[in-house]
Amino acid sequence: SALAADLGKTGLRATPVMVKVFDEGADQIAKTWRDNARVSSGVHGKHYPDSIDTERIISSDIAIEIGPNPRKPQGKMAFESGSVNQPPHPDGQRATDHEIPLLERRIQTALAYLGL
Repeated sequence: SALAADLGKTGLRATPVMVKVFDEGADQIAKTWRDNARVSSGVHGKHYPDSIDTERIISSDIAIEIGPNPRKPQGKMAFESGSVNQPPHPDGQRATDHEIPLLERRIQTALAYLGL
């Protein structure tokens, strides 16, 4: 992504400040995704919203997976992309589209705090 490329140019890696910014952004995307899914998944997907969580990938870079956890009830269901039985429910995409501008502002604030 352009954001990752910009951060890569700064040489910035997983500093505690940036990890916190990304953790908070990922948590907000997951929360909004769950809220969206509670509205769209209906009775047939009553467990699906609770399957959506985050998992940070530990490395020198910041990577966080957000989405249905296949180890949780209904976490393997294809709500986001749809299936032959139901249309797509782009709840995660809507949550991400909403959060990215806010995350970018928090990143800029963190970069200024770090003197970059």
